[in-house]
Amino acid sequence: MTSSQSLTSLMESSRLPTIPAVAMEIIGLVQRPDIDIEVLSATIARDPALAARVLKTANSGFYGRPRSVSRLRDAVIVLGLRSVKTLALGFSLVGNMRKQGARGGVDHTRVWQRSLLTAAAARAVATRAGYACSDEAFLGGLLHLIGVIALDQALGEEYRELGESAGDDLARLRATERSRYGFDHAEAGAALAEKWNLPEALITAIRMFPKPDAADRDFREIVRCVATGEAAADLILTDDTGAALSRFRWDCEQLFGIEAEGADELIAKFMADAAVLGTMLDVPASALSPEDVLANAQEALLQMSLESERENAQLQADRERLTIEASTDALTGLANRRHMEEYLAEQFRISSRYGTPLSLILFDIDRFKGVNDEYGHPAGDQVLREVAAVLQRTMRDADLCARYGGEEFVAILPATSIEGAEESAERVRVAVERQAMLAGGAKLSVTISAGVGSYRTGEQPSHDWLLKEADMALYEAKRSGRNRVRRFEVVEAASPWSVAG
Repeated sequence: MTSSQSLTSLMESSRLPTIPAVAMEIIGLVQRPDIDIEVLSATIARDPALAARVLKTANSGFYGRPRSVSRLRDAVIVLGLRSVKTLALGFSLVGNMRKQGARGGVDHTRVWQRSLLTAAAARAVATRAGYACSDEAFLGGLLHLIGVIALDQALGEEYRELGESAGDDLARLRATERSRYGFDHAEAGAALAEKWNLPEALITAIRMFPKPDAADRDFREIVRCVATGEAAADLILTDDTGAALSRFRWDCEQLFGIEAEGADELIAKFMADAAVLGTMLDVPASALSPEDVLANAQEALLQMSLESERENAQLQADRERLTIEASTDALTGLANRRHMEEYLAEQFRISSRYGTPLSLILFDIDRFKGVNDEYGHPAGDQVLREVAAVLQRTMRDADLCARYGGEEFVAILPATSIEGAEESAERVRVAVERQAMLAGGAKLSVTISAGVGSYRTGEQPSHDWLLKEADMALYEAKRSGRNRVRRFEVVEAASPWSVAG
């Protein structure tokens, strides 16, 4: 069965909330631009409970200063036709659904608390933004969760599991509904609104409040007001008040041009309005004052900010650590071969472009295999670490020192001639020779050999040539007796390649 077929089947259920006859008449009157006060008053009067609520609203100050109105006709005049149509329709529908009660596991009181808060906040935001749709936004907020009521009424106990698992997280509830039924409560509510022949603006608000920016342009203002009202309701009904305050402020500023201070002022307004409406519909108001709600939310938001800063600092530290680990030799702490080759390629590119000097030294620990064989690999590792430390403290900060592999090390010297590099290599050789090294409880005498290569303008096609030439010079240092430095030079006579001592 497709999702549309499932939704159609739901709408055919005999257990769905029904619409009272008075509401049906009001819906017809709502669609008429030429409605008469007497006709509307007479229609409302046929439902004593509805008439009492309209009178209470007129006297409550919900639409301005409190008044003393005793006749329904006067209440209609005081409130205005447009507001009365909205209130009468909302009160009639909600009052009827409240009487029908819950069949499954959904807490209807909680649903109507959220709906009232959303309605009051949507109206407050629309009014502050100067929109003409404040009454429609109010009714859209009041009815935006009728899909939850419909699913609960029609499915009974089957819906308990979904409601309990999602709690106050409506996004999670919608995702679970779509997974199980192929549609969610927003779609179900819109289908029920269509079945009741509600105005298109209300149908759209109910269907699109989870994704207001996708709503038809003609109704986007109303839908955005309802969606922002939802964020406001989260301030009172969820534990994540910091995130709710952040979203409410963001919506107010980005969607309606209401700055944070103005958004905070709206909290007291919509909470007071929701409390007034709650007394008329027997829906309990929040036990918290607006000041407490705002204070708690601001404290939670500050905590979120601090936690976010800590997480960002930790993420940055982790990124830096991973970057270092990815470019560092774990044993010696020097740059690893991959990082060295990337750096050498970049420096070679710079020298090729600008003609600046660049030199490279390739070091090799003399007779290192004998250390491993006689004293063991842990002793060999200690020798590698100590040679790396000598190399690091002897070379300049501007030079990159790296472990090339095994017992070989590389130093890259930007802006350095071959003569300067040769002097640096000799300093390292002497420092290693003089360094007292202990490994495996034994005092070792360690020496190194070095080969030096340097960039020559236009003569070497790639950075690999520097490594090859330094390697040739290192080979000559080894062949000449070890513990010495040799440099690669091009000699014009006889062979084009030569190693200088």
